[in-house]
Amino acid sequence: MAGPDVPLVETERLILRGHRLDDFPAIRDMWGDPQVTKFIGGKPRPEEDCWLKFLRATGFWVHLGYGYWIVEEKTSGAIVGETGFGDFKRDISPSIRGEPEIGWVLATAFHGKGYGYEAARAAVAWGDENKIALPMSCIVNPENSASVRIAEKCGFIETMRTAYHGDEIILFHRR
Repeated sequence: MAGPDVPLVETERLILRGHRLDDFPAIRDMWGDPQVTKFIGGKPRPEEDCWLKFLRATGFWVHLGYGYWIVEEKTSGAIVGETGFGDFKRDISPSIRGEPEIGWVLATAFHGKGYGYEAARAAVAWGDENKIALPMSCIVNPENSASVRIAEKCGFIETMRTAYHGDEIILFHRR
C-alpha cells in the first residue's frame, strides 16, 4: 500500500526518506534505548508508544504537508534515526501550536558523528525551499548540549525557558 508522497532529501552522507513498515524494528529499538531517551522524556518508550510515534510520522505528511523522515546512512543503509517537522499540539506556554516544530533523534551508535546537525540542516533547508510556515520552533532539554548546538547552528534562537511535562525546556524559534 502506498503512503503519502514524502520527498527524498540527500546530503553528503545521509538520505532522508519516508518511513517503511520494515523500518519499525530499528525505530522501536532506538526509542527503547535509555541513552536516546535520556533528554526526551527521560525513559525508554514501550513498543506501543513507539508504534504510535511511527504511525504519526506518516500522518503528518498526509495532513500537514510536512512530517518526519527516516534518516539513513548512505554507505551502509543503516537507519541513523529520524528528523522532521510536526505539530504536536503540546500543552506549553507560550503555545507553539500551528508552528512547524522540528525534531531530530539518533540511535546511540550514530551519536558524535555530526549526523544530527547534517540531518536537521537538510530538513530546515527543505522547509525553507518549500515555504512551510514560519516561525519554525523546537524544544530542547537544556542539559542536552549537543541538541542545543544543533538548534543554534540551524539558525534557531532561544526564545525562553519554560516547562513541558514538568521538565525545564528551552524554546527556540527560527523566523
